[in-house]
Amino acid sequence: MLRSLFYVFLIWAQGPIYTQAQVNLTPCTSTPIPSSLRGIAAVSKSICWVSGSEGAVFKTLDGGQSWVDCSPLGYGELQFRDIHAFGKDTVMIISAGLPAVICKTTNGGKSWRTVYKNQTEGVFFDAFDFWSPKRGIAFSDASAHRLLIIKTTDGGETWQELDSINSPKVHPKQGGFAASGSCLQTYGDSTVAIGVGGTSASVFISHNAGNSWLEVDSKLHFGPASAGVFSLYFAASNVLLAVGGDYTDDYASERSFSILARNGENWRVLNNVQAEHKYLSSVVAINLKQIIAVGRFGGLFSQTGGNSWQPLNGAYYALSLAADGSLWTSGPKGTVAKISYPVLSKIEE
Repeated sequence: MLRSLFYVFLIWAQGPIYTQAQVNLTPCTSTPIPSSLRGIAAVSKSICWVSGSEGAVFKTLDGGQSWVDCSPLGYGELQFRDIHAFGKDTVMIISAGLPAVICKTTNGGKSWRTVYKNQTEGVFFDAFDFWSPKRGIAFSDASAHRLLIIKTTDGGETWQELDSINSPKVHPKQGGFAASGSCLQTYGDSTVAIGVGGTSASVFISHNAGNSWLEVDSKLHFGPASAGVFSLYFAASNVLLAVGGDYTDDYASERSFSILARNGENWRVLNNVQAEHKYLSSVVAINLKQIIAVGRFGGLFSQTGGNSWQPLNGAYYALSLAADGSLWTSGPKGTVAKISYPVLSKIEE
């Protein structure tokens, strides 16, 4: 199975070659407050939500021409580093740092309810994601030797802590990165992956909604507290993309892209694709060939399943792919942009 997947990636590399001019990044109007926007949730080509520092939450209903301030009251000191939209009206946000809160709106940001709050020393949530509008999962860095995992089964109205014995065990000084809200990703009905860094660039994968975990070495750059896995994306049920590196320096990021392929219950890294010396904080797969990743020093675009890359200019933190194929990205000082890319035929995909 693993060998067959390897040949699949070789076939991808034989796909059509496009010039960088066919991948366009179009800046939108900046948000009214120049926040660091690490949370983004694209709903369509017209609707997108962003969140970040200074407790900021904004939405656009006109494709990024203007922004509506939907920031929840009383949380101006928090950093909402991840956001999830179930449509134009129902949205949830999660903060990094203390107090750790999850807020929910069902009226398009006119009002918010705090549905989770934790002020325990050492709690630092990095990301959350959802299998369905009812079922979701979030994780915090470890206060002891295991990650703190919380789950919801009622649309985020209540959250329950997973028994610590069932949570991933981490090494000392190993934790996640709340850089783009994408170091945790769900897939299907019960698959979830968490990426961490520091002393090891591990990916923890569960196929039973977090009740048990498999640890996989992503092969990404690790060592200092600033290096590891920053973002994950399921390109398919058996293909998981991982990006990262060292956020302090592009050149220090010795390896920043990996593809993990599933072989039965095991996952392994395919060694024929990689990106070196480019820190990346978020990744999205349009399909099995087209991959886009961004970072604070610039991004990359591949038409060959990661076998070759083209540069993508601009400093951005996070990506979000809407159901209609619209791709949005957010970054520092209230910057948001839309990314257009070549549309492949079904045969080319």
